[in-house]
Amino acid sequence: MTAIKKEETASGLFVVLEGIDGSGKTTAWSHLKQHFAGDSDYIFLREPTDLPTGQRIRACLQGEQTPPATDAGWKELFVQDRRANVEQNIVPGLQAGKTIIQDRYKHSTAAYQGADAADAHRILDELKEFPEPDILIYLRLSASAALKRIDARSARRDHFESQQRLERIAENYGSILPRDCIQVDAEASPEAIQDSLLEILKAATEKQGYSGS
Repeated sequence: MTAIKKEETASGLFVVLEGIDGSGKTTAWSHLKQHFAGDSDYIFLREPTDLPTGQRIRACLQGEQTPPATDAGWKELFVQDRRANVEQNIVPGLQAGKTIIQDRYKHSTAAYQGADAADAHRILDELKEFPEPDILIYLRLSASAALKRIDARSARRDHFESQQRLERIAENYGSILPRDCIQVDAEASPEAIQDSLLEILKAATEKQGYSGS
């Protein structure tokens, strides 16, 4: 896949939500999706996707299929899914002038698959072929607090949900997030988080000349 140049997707706005498992990121994404329901200017995507590539990842995470034996194997699955997502969803949406709000993107791959901060930076560098988000939002939460939430909502953890893994992932995020990343306190209530995200989106869309809703 040839690297996507920014000018090829300049008419749209690409917003990505990131965070460790348990940070409330997907809940926040879902609340935004409900808020903008019926507004055709907004497209909501997630990774793993609902495409066949993403369905395979979800099956592996849930123990329904044999998962990759190595982090490199996991990384390849996520990259295949992302490539399909970029080609089939992200680029067409941005070229049509849509605002795309996505749950997880390439920073997740680097943070989750990186053995340490240096490895996470290396992985992120390998993912330069994929377009950069216009706005990157990180829901910040400690690994211990995230694990408490995970245990409260489910008796079963997935492949990445352990204290040691979450601490490594959080450290990797802290190392690779760019300076212009917007960090939101995930200890806040879901309502407060949504208000913060709506303010961020309003400012961004007004800056690019969108009306939004």
